[in-house]
Order: sequence, then structure tokens, then C-alpha cells
Amino acid sequence: MSAEQEIKQYCVQTYQELYKSEYDRLVSDAVLKSKRADLAENRRNEIETAAQKYAIKQSIIQGMRRFHNHISLLWHSIYEAHVYRKSGVADLRVIQEVVSADQSWKKSSGHAFEEMIKELATMAMGDLPVEFVLQRDLNTLIKAGEIANEPRDISWLKEQIKGNIFDLFAITTYEDKKFCFGCVQCKTSIRDRVTRDREPSIHAMESYFWSVVFVLDGEYLRNPKFQYMVNGGSKEFPTNGWHGMYDVSASYNIGRIYPLDLNFNLLRQHSEKAVNDWLKQRQWFNHEWKAD
Repeated sequence: MSAEQEIKQYCVQTYQELYKSEYDRLVSDAVLKSKRADLAENRRNEIETAAQKYAIKQSIIQGMRRFHNHISLLWHSIYEAHVYRKSGVADLRVIQEVVSADQSWKKSSGHAFEEMIKELATMAMGDLPVEFVLQRDLNTLIKAGEIANEPRDISWLKEQIKGNIFDLFAITTYEDKKFCFGCVQCKTSIRDRVTRDREPSIHAMESYFWSVVFVLDGEYLRNPKFQYMVNGGSKEFPTNGWHGMYDVSASYNIGRIYPLDLNFNLLRQHSEKAVNDWLKQRQWFNHEWKAD
């Protein structure tokens, strides 16, 4: 047996044994504490995660003592053992193809969602002089000198483009000049990076821009934590994170969380109020501004 085969065999066996023993121990402790044989699904998921971390950690520690000249192969073999336990797939080539396909889906589907929002939102504006553009489109307009915002705005917008912060921007035409007045995020799920995206949204509102986010799957909005992230009002999230969150699945309407129909009629109403207030009373366009 080659060293590689020995390491792979060791990792599969050691990881599985460590995981099972730790999982069984944690389940037993949880049952004793709760005095119930049937643990809730979320509790079993927590136990599985804890057991996985333990098995990975102990496998690498024990393996390093035995195969100290093959650390990289050891780590990679533990990864294979973990994926095998979760999926039942032992062929690394198949695993890599699935991971690659998943990454490709995430990238392509995210961009497709952005472009869908751009098209539907702009179409919904009708004769309202507002359009939604992709980040690259705004960059082109700025480079061509076609955005009439003040230099301070232009400098700030360039920073957002450079950092790849926002997915879309809202532009209005006023007195034959184009102004960028809104920053838009697009998320296929409320959970996707939403904690990290909240901060730049707050910065946008502090810079007196309209800041909104569109989510395709609002399932996590059932969780009060995510509601507070949008609306504020908790110790962790004292202020609102966006002027509005638009739930394309039309499942929720809680505070600044708005359900959207396929025609985006509500977005048109809010866009009209936002652009009028931004043009006439921008000094009041902070995080407290509300569309309804």
C-alpha cells in the first residue's frame, strides 16, 4: 500500500470513528438534559456541526503525529472523508465537478438575478424618469462625465464601484441631466452575506443616498433577527439597515420589508417619492427617511 493510500484509508476510518463517537456523546448529553428522546431537528443539526468540527480537528491533530511529512495530503484526505460522510460520494473527481458546478451556479444565478431586477424595475417606472443600471453601466456613465452629481458624490460612488459594493444604482434625469440617487443590493436569499451588506447600506444612507435591497427568497425573514436587521429596534440592530427591503417572493410585509408583485407597482410608488424627496430635500434624506 502506498503512503497516499494509507493516509486516505486512515482519514476515512479515523474521521468516521471520531465523528460517530462525538455525535453519540453529544446526543446522549442532550437527551439527558432535555429528558426527551426525540431531539428537535435544529438541535440535531447543531450537534452534527459540533461533531464535525471535533472530528476534523482531532483527525488532523492525530494524523500530524503519524504522517508529519504529509500534512497537505492529510488535510485534503480529511476533506474527502468529510464529503463522503455527508454525501456518500467517494470519487474526488465527481466531488470537484459538483463543487465547480455549484460555484458556477452561484455566480451565474446572482448576475442573472441582478439583471432581472434591473429590467423589471426599469420597466415598472413607466414614464417616471428613473432607471436602474448595473454597476458597470454607472462606471461607464461616470467616466463619460454624464453623471451630474456633485464631486463629493462622484468620489463616493467611485469608491463603491471599486469595492464592488452595490449591484445596481438608481438614476434619474432632471433638467436634461442624469443624477445617481440610489444604491441597490440584490440577494437571492436574505441570508446571503446580508449581515455584511448591512454596513455599506448604512454608509449609503449616511451619504444621503436611497438604499434598498431586493431578495428573491425571503424565507429567513420569519426570523426576528433578520427583521430587526432591516427595521432596527433591537439592542444588536438599533437602527434600520436599509430604507426598504423588497421581497420578490411577496411573503412578508413587516415595517420596511415590502412584498413585490410581478409588476413592481409598489417599487414605482416608492421610487417616485424617493427621487422627488432626494431632489427637493436631500438634506433630510438620512436613514430615517421612509417611503410610506
